[in-house]
Amino acid sequence: MEKMNFKNLFMIGMMVAGLVATTPSFAAHEEGSIKGNRFLNRKEYKEMKASMSRIERDQQRIAFYKAEFKKNKEAGLAIESHMSKKELRKAKADLKRDKKYLRIDKCDLQADQYTAIHQANLERKAAKKELYAAKKELRKDTRQGNVADLREDAALVETLTLKKELKAKQAEALKDDVYAFFIYLDDEIDEVV
Repeated sequence: MEKMNFKNLFMIGMMVAGLVATTPSFAAHEEGSIKGNRFLNRKEYKEMKASMSRIERDQQRIAFYKAEFKKNKEAGLAIESHMSKKELRKAKADLKRDKKYLRIDKCDLQADQYTAIHQANLERKAAKKELYAAKKELRKDTRQGNVADLREDAALVETLTLKKELKAKQAEALKDDVYAFFIYLDDEIDEVV
């Protein structure tokens, strides 16, 4: 009997260790900044950074061509002022396009993260449902007095309880991580736009 309990405890420990080892680390961001966040390597975030740098360049181009247009207009150079005005319109159109790309990339990233949160919640609910079924089976075996099945059911309930708690922690950590990331991302976007 002691051998059976030790074996069950060993198996439960191995399962929990395996679940913990395969769990991604959440909330890896530094407090107050976006550095160190796990979303930094996402394709959408990299595209957003590229869009933000293009927006900054477009703003610099607009400022340059406005000054150029003003200087040419004051000097009475019609052709040069016309060319500066044309380049200014192009720079403004580029700025508008890059801001739109930035909004689209942010929406795509948000949609991906909300899908991941939804999936984590589904996994949490599935673990809860599985635990409920195991507890039901344990109660049934307790009522019937099935001692052999009772030990297996108790071990299964304990394992599924740990799994349910782990899934709940993962889902909550993912929500917190996504929330913090988008707060910092909005601040970063506001600095550029």
